[in-house]
Amino acid sequence: MSVWSDCNAKQAEFGIAKCNFDQETKPHRLNLDVGDAVIILKETTHWYYGYRQKAKETRGIFPKSYIHLCEYNIVNGEFCIQRTDIVEEITKVLLEWGSIAKNYFLTTNPSFKEIRAKMNELNNNRAALISGNLPLDEVRKVKLLATNQIDTGNKLLGLDMVVRDESGDILDTNAICTTELYEQHVHAIQRIDKANRLSSERGTTRTLNKYSHNILLHVNAFVCKFQEDSDLLFTLFDGETHKPISENYVVKWSRTGIARDIDQIDNNRVLFTDLSKSDLAIAKMYLVCYAIRIGSMEFKESADSKRTSMSIANSMLNASSRKASQLSVSSNGSSSSNGEYIIRRPFGVACKDLTPIINKSEDFRGNIDLPFIMCEKDTLDGTLRKLIANKDIGKIDSKMAVTIEVLRGDIKQIKEDFPRLVHTNVPVARKMGFPEVILPGDVRNDLYLTICSGEFARIAKTSEKNVEVSVCVANEQGYLMPGVLSIGAGHQPIDEYKSVVYYHDDKPKWQETFKIHVPIEDFKQCHLRFVLKHRSSNEQKDRTEKPFGLAYVRLMQANGTTIPQGQHVLAVYKIDHKKYDKTVANCYMELPATVAELQGARPSIGGLTLLPKDQLSIGVNLCSTKLTQSVSLLGLLNWSAHKETLEQSLNALSTVPGEEVVKFLQDILDALFNILVENDQPEKYDQLVFMSIIHLIETVSDLKYQHFLSVLDVYINESFSFTLAYTKLMDVLQKNISEAITPKEKSADGNDLEESAEVRRLYKTTRYLHYVMKFVIRSRVLYAEMNCDTDYVDFATRLQELLRMFIDMIGCPSNLLKSEGALLKNLHIIATDLMQVFDQVRLSISIVEILEKFPPRRLTQSKMGCIKDFVETKLFTLPKCRAILLPVFCKHIKDHLESKEEGDSKTDIWQQEKNLSKAAKVLGQKKSQLHTCDTTANKKIAECINIMNNILKLLFRSDVGATHNDIRDIMIILFRTVMKAAHALDRDTGLVGKFFAIMLGILQRMDALHYEYFVKDLHQRGELKHFVIEILLVFEELVSPHQKAVFPRDWMDMIMHQNTVILGALKHLTVVITDYFLVPFEKQIWSNFFQCSIAFLVQSPLQLNDFNDNKRQIVFARYRDIRKDTAMEIRKMWFQLGQHKPKFVPQLVEPILEMSMIPEKELRQETIPIFFDMMQCEYYSSRLEQESYGDTKYNNTHHKGNFSDFKTAMIEKLDILIGAGKGDAEYKHLFETIMLERCAVHNTLNVDGTAFVEMVTRLMDKLLEYRCIIQDESKENRMACTFSLLQFYSEVDLKEMYIRYVYKLCALHMEFENYTEAAFTLKLHTELLRWTDTELSPQLRSYRHSSCRTHRQLKEALYFEIMEYFDKGKQWECAIDMCRVLARQYEEEIFDYLKLAELLKRMALFYEKIIKELRHNSEYFRVCFYGRGFPRLLQNRVYIFRGKEYERHSDFCARMLVQHPQAELMQTLEAPGEDITNSDGQYIQVNKVEPIMGPAFNKFNEKIINNEIVKYFTANNVQKFQFSRPFRDSMGGGDRDDVRNLWLERTELLIRFPLPGILRWFPVIETSTFKISPLERAVEIMKDTNSNIRQLVILHRSDETLHINPLSMKLNGIVDPAVMGGFAKYEEAFLTDDYLEQNPDDKELVEDLKELIANQIPLLEIAIQLHRMRAPESLKALQEHLEGCFADMQQHVELRYGRKSCDLKIERDSVVMRRPNSFLPPLFDGSNNRHSETSMGSSDSGLSKSTFLPRPQTNSIKNTLASLSFNTRPSLGHSPSIKSNKNKDKTPGKRRSKDCKVKEREVHSLSSSQWYTPPLSTITSTPEKEINTSIASLASTSNSSLSGPKTPDPHILTEELTPKRPLRSEMEKERRLSRPASIATPTASIKNFPDTRSLSESSNRNSVETTDSTSEEDIRPPPLPAKARDSTDFTSLSQNMDWTPNGFTLLSTQISNTSSSSMSTTSTLTKTSISNTTYEYLETTNFSLVGAVDGSKPRPPTPPPKPSRHSKHIP
Repeated sequence: MSVWSDCNAKQAEFGIAKCNFDQETKPHRLNLDVGDAVIILKETTHWYYGYRQKAKETRGIFPKSYIHLCEYNIVNGEFCIQRTDIVEEITKVLLEWGSIAKNYFLTTNPSFKEIRAKMNELNNNRAALISGNLPLDEVRKVKLLATNQIDTGNKLLGLDMVVRDESGDILDTNAICTTELYEQHVHAIQRIDKANRLSSERGTTRTLNKYSHNILLHVNAFVCKFQEDSDLLFTLFDGETHKPISENYVVKWSRTGIARDIDQIDNNRVLFTDLSKSDLAIAKMYLVCYAIRIGSMEFKESADSKRTSMSIANSMLNASSRKASQLSVSSNGSSSSNGEYIIRRPFGVACKDLTPIINKSEDFRGNIDLPFIMCEKDTLDGTLRKLIANKDIGKIDSKMAVTIEVLRGDIKQIKEDFPRLVHTNVPVARKMGFPEVILPGDVRNDLYLTICSGEFARIAKTSEKNVEVSVCVANEQGYLMPGVLSIGAGHQPIDEYKSVVYYHDDKPKWQETFKIHVPIEDFKQCHLRFVLKHRSSNEQKDRTEKPFGLAYVRLMQANGTTIPQGQHVLAVYKIDHKKYDKTVANCYMELPATVAELQGARPSIGGLTLLPKDQLSIGVNLCSTKLTQSVSLLGLLNWSAHKETLEQSLNALSTVPGEEVVKFLQDILDALFNILVENDQPEKYDQLVFMSIIHLIETVSDLKYQHFLSVLDVYINESFSFTLAYTKLMDVLQKNISEAITPKEKSADGNDLEESAEVRRLYKTTRYLHYVMKFVIRSRVLYAEMNCDTDYVDFATRLQELLRMFIDMIGCPSNLLKSEGALLKNLHIIATDLMQVFDQVRLSISIVEILEKFPPRRLTQSKMGCIKDFVETKLFTLPKCRAILLPVFCKHIKDHLESKEEGDSKTDIWQQEKNLSKAAKVLGQKKSQLHTCDTTANKKIAECINIMNNILKLLFRSDVGATHNDIRDIMIILFRTVMKAAHALDRDTGLVGKFFAIMLGILQRMDALHYEYFVKDLHQRGELKHFVIEILLVFEELVSPHQKAVFPRDWMDMIMHQNTVILGALKHLTVVITDYFLVPFEKQIWSNFFQCSIAFLVQSPLQLNDFNDNKRQIVFARYRDIRKDTAMEIRKMWFQLGQHKPKFVPQLVEPILEMSMIPEKELRQETIPIFFDMMQCEYYSSRLEQESYGDTKYNNTHHKGNFSDFKTAMIEKLDILIGAGKGDAEYKHLFETIMLERCAVHNTLNVDGTAFVEMVTRLMDKLLEYRCIIQDESKENRMACTFSLLQFYSEVDLKEMYIRYVYKLCALHMEFENYTEAAFTLKLHTELLRWTDTELSPQLRSYRHSSCRTHRQLKEALYFEIMEYFDKGKQWECAIDMCRVLARQYEEEIFDYLKLAELLKRMALFYEKIIKELRHNSEYFRVCFYGRGFPRLLQNRVYIFRGKEYERHSDFCARMLVQHPQAELMQTLEAPGEDITNSDGQYIQVNKVEPIMGPAFNKFNEKIINNEIVKYFTANNVQKFQFSRPFRDSMGGGDRDDVRNLWLERTELLIRFPLPGILRWFPVIETSTFKISPLERAVEIMKDTNSNIRQLVILHRSDETLHINPLSMKLNGIVDPAVMGGFAKYEEAFLTDDYLEQNPDDKELVEDLKELIANQIPLLEIAIQLHRMRAPESLKALQEHLEGCFADMQQHVELRYGRKSCDLKIERDSVVMRRPNSFLPPLFDGSNNRHSETSMGSSDSGLSKSTFLPRPQTNSIKNTLASLSFNTRPSLGHSPSIKSNKNKDKTPGKRRSKDCKVKEREVHSLSSSQWYTPPLSTITSTPEKEINTSIASLASTSNSSLSGPKTPDPHILTEELTPKRPLRSEMEKERRLSRPASIATPTASIKNFPDTRSLSESSNRNSVETTDSTSEEDIRPPPLPAKARDSTDFTSLSQNMDWTPNGFTLLSTQISNTSSSSMSTTSTLTKTSISNTTYEYLETTNFSLVGAVDGSKPRPPTPPPKPSRHSKHIP
């Protein structure tokens, strides 16, 4: 049995799953995926027990082998793998960037690719860091690379900037002061900008030695043909001077293709060091390789001689061969130990230009090829010149492969940074010269010798010699010095150097350089010996060859200097081996060495004879820190041996070159101080030595040699040892000052003479005084150490005297400005050094005296520089010294900032900055881009900022002692000055951030004692009030979102630090305000405090809830949530107000409300009670101004008794703040709960307070809903929310808010061109205005009419605006009502008849538009919103919507679904169950409803009125609607399809407000449902049929030009009802005795039905007579048929129901309205498919309005109109042939864009010629044969005009109908090309015709759309009307004509199958009898006339058939 044990007694273990583990089938197993983090609680031998971190509730066991245990940390209760900080940072950054990158991808942001690349790179870096495989330098490099990627990525994404130190670690912002934090942010910006600019540069950011540069060379491969070993000599080469720069690096290459030296195999590296900036700046620096063959004289190439050598060769040598190869060249470089025949012969040269590599080394990673060419007969130097010049080199087959890296820093630093590159055994090749800095201890004594060339005459030989020069170093005895020669780095030292041998060359040019390193002690005795030898190409002969010549040169000259730099020509002596005595090795030393020494002589000595024609040239380059080539310098260094020339040597020191001086700096100083201390004539030599020391310091301080200052410092601190020098130096120093300040003789005019030598000497002394004092102090320290500081008092006294002399020097009236400036410049250095030997307090006092001694305007800049330097000294870090210095420094800073010298007063400074900013804005440039000089003012500000920064940084340190008093001094002296400067500066200047950082830095260090002291000081001076106001204003502007931010928004650390400091200051200020400004009370200060603190609280950087998780955690961890503390302070201050609270009640409502809306529960709970306190304050406040809040408790009758001001402010500010995104539902509930609790327990405010809270809660509910929906795509939802708020503000009587939302709603309507609704909305504003000249209150003003000042002006302006909107919305009747009101004012009140005249003209135009202009009544739809998924205002509610113009049911449904894309359209009208109403889904139910006219419509009954007048009232200003659903009830008896069983279920709906109104929809408030019996239905149908017949008769009687076909169709359907049976069906069903017996209550309805049948006969009679008069010959047969059928019908009806009469008469000579030729294709053939017209009717308007017309698409009329050319029709007074094209527009779009007034004028002009005209001959443009053309639609009349005299008939009313345009027929398309352009009349909906019932089919009872029909006739589209010669004018058409077949809802009783004519205008006489249009229930078939349809014409696509009777779906 396994025993489970706890993993760890204290804590669990943590691990990561490294493999999937899935064993669900087995019990207690925990499934794991790879990467899952698991917490292990228990363990056994092979198993763990624990849980996954992501699913803590599930626990189980899992195998140990599947888990990798990790070290971990617990952060916020979560286990995290313990990783380095940088890895953790990368992890968090990748998580944060991931979500942003996803959004970038989804929105196709162009930055996505860049951020993805950065994420990939970060991920790779993270993997590399986690692996643990990187060396330390690579870790550092990757870390910096990763942090650069993070910083640049954050900037790219707009995230917060991270502040880092130089190594890339995140700074602890709490551990640094404010000013340093600001500087770190500035540095971070620079770092990020640099990383963005140079993203490819990955250099280290460590501080490097700026003087030292190095090149690391790695030789990788050498590809060449060779047979013998070679030496490869690499060097750096100056291409300009053609001289080598560095020592050689030697690679010994073997014939086998690898290095001969076993240590160089795969390690051919060298480090070229000591390169300076000037060396890297050489125009052309080359890497040169000289290849020297080691072997025989002649090179013998074999067939397989090409080899490839690499650092790791393909074939390695065995051990023995490698050893032999290494020994092939002996240590002396000549021959091996076994006497092998070896000659050094030239092989070739390779070179590469290093300039581009040095400039951009990162672009040259990897191998670099060096082209290699062989020396054929040229020298190595000549070959190099050819290669550099790239001339005559031919094809290059050979090359070398090397790797080059440029490393910066000294060798020690490089070895630390790059240990893997530069290890211990890498050879170093030094520069052949000094580095930029020669440090003490860097002892060097290298002599570089170059064998340049030689000239050798032939003696006995006939051919040139093969000269080899052997060089060695010999001592005085002539014996060789071993191991002092070096070919180069990587090669062991040699005893003798042998040159390259050139074949048969008497004048060889070697140019070979090697190093001679002779110890200093041997250098003087040594010389160089050159032995010349001829090398034979014959090995045997060569063995017998002996040297033929000898030359030498001494290394040290007779005067003690070394051999001079440069070239030397040596004399060559012939060796006579027979006479030459080899035993005397130095016999040649007596001979002249150089040609110059010969002076024409020919000396000789035993065995050595001068060769006069031979010579040898050499070059010498000495790099020695111990040997000199200067005689003057040597004389000074050896002064003790030549005291007689000491003065000369001291004076000659100034002529020694600086290079020599700095080389021997220490030796010279030692010599000078020796002279100073040991000379016997101080008066003579002390001043000379002193000035020599000054000259020496001056030389080292020169810009060229200033890097040698470190050598001087090291000398003073470590090598200087003269204990008595200080007395001599101080004496000379005092003497120089005294002589300079002594008054001098003046010229006759009183001016000073030329500057004296003493003044010049003093200036030079003070300029380098700090180094003189260093010598003095160091000498004194050494003396004190030696003598136990016994005479300190004397020394201190002397030093005090010296300081007093400095003070006297400043006070001297003579012109010593330069000396004084030099003193100020060096004073801080002197003081720092004097701290070692002088009392620091006395020293500080002296410094203050020196600074105070300067006059106010003297050397101000120098003084500020001195102060800046002193702040950085060690003296300033001592508290006792700082207490003396700091007040003086602060005073100078303040005076400097506020100075008015040089015309740059403080005011000028700020004004200059502001002017510059304004100029930048005008020019559109950044201020920094403007060309402005750096003014004195700017320099002054920058200086002061720098000093204050340094002071604050120093005081923040923990090692500077107590700083409390220092902060007090800064606060008292500088704080207000800094604060004012920060506030005054323009935010665009770069200085403003620094000033604010200083201000915050001071505040950061101030504690309660500081504030107490500061406040007392200000109070005593009477400036406390101004200070508090100023600082609160500064704080408020600092955090205000309305001001430009001082610190960029991504400086999160800086901003949060600023907020922490401000909060601390506000806490202290609350105490100050309470103590000093409560009694007496200062309202301004309290008001400023509340505004400032609340602005601080609500600023965006403090809203943690708006941040992402990562940022929220960071902010909370570093700074916590400071909002709670701020809220507590504000709450405390509010309750501190006491009796003064009422003074702030309306004023503070908004800020405190904004504060309380911050989404932090505790904060809300603390601040919401303030509102209840405000209510009490106002309620109990006094009505009398002289009384205060506290006085009312003594007199209750003076209570105000309400809180109306608070209530108003609360409502107004809630609207503003919630609209701005503040607050949420949680706030609403919390507000309601807290406020109701307090109201409930309050006796007085119980009722009023509770009502107020409930009202505010309701308002918040509406506002939150409005905020949520205002961004919704659904305009209905947006308008509904706006309307809801409008109602609310109307209820609470807040006029200003009410008007605001009136205009918001109006703007929404205008956005969607709802002109009618916009007009009704604006009327709401007019209702608040009166017809008086009273001044408008601010609440009633309108921003649209800002010039209106009185009620009358604004109301009049709004009336005209409303009329304009009504005109655009075609609600002319409403516009006329507005005109009437205005007319009454003009006529009866203000008597302005001119305005009245204009108004009446406008009113007349509106009347004219009613009759003439095309207008369509919108349809109405019932919409039910079911489900909880809708917004609350829609949930489970029913609305009536007013559709758009021409909008069909299907279009409306589509629009609803677009607005609610998640909704589902219900297919039935059944009421849904709770499963739908309570679901989370969205369900919409839509059906069409018909308006029910109100009682006001009764005024039109029994009157003959123009149909256009009546039509408006049928669909406008309606509040009740109805719809019906048919159902069958078999209770009536007979068949189920019998007429007696056809019932209707009718539903009537009442809405809240009439339509149209301020919305396009309103909710249904009442619903009633009832049934319509079959008999009632029959009566309705008969009434409609009679009305339709009457309408047709009136139409045709009034206009003889109307087409006869509609009348023919109507009559045929009634008199010959072959299919539907006509009214005979009703007779059979209802007019029987059986029916009356069964239904006695229906007797009255039966009588009505009989009456209607009887009344139909006279109407038919008149109609048939009219048909006979108008019918063409082609319809004669139909006429006879109609008459026959009617005779039978008449006889039957009159027999049963009696004869009736009719008031209509046929008057043949009646006045008719003339039209252009009309055209209406025949509807159907009268001989076929006869149907009963009567049986087709239905009395219910809510049922399907079936048409035999297919419904064209909405845009069909637009397309039709777009293809037409509109032109006005000529009058009848013109000839028909005249074309009226002058006013023709090119496109309909242009016509639509015409000015409204132009349209009105055109319509008016047209109307004058189209009314009642006498019978004139008709202009016919339509052929007679076209009358019989097949049609499939009926059209109403169009707008057109006829010219001619207007003869009105007083007995006949006429109207102009403007029918809609039908589609053109195919036949018409062929004909229209031959006719003039005309305007086609739009097709009318079937609703224009009274009787379409016989064409319909019974609609299903549950069908949602009860108005559509798709009978067979729908298949055929209607033809387009024919074009006439004179076109109809369409200028009055609506600009937005959206075609809807069910549009144009004309009065159902108005027109019956009227003909459509493109050119006719009909005057309609209507005796109005209103009833609803009918419901059809019988199926119709195809109607056509004979020959109506051309079978050859293609037919349009067939629409889908109408669903069957019981279909549940919408067609």
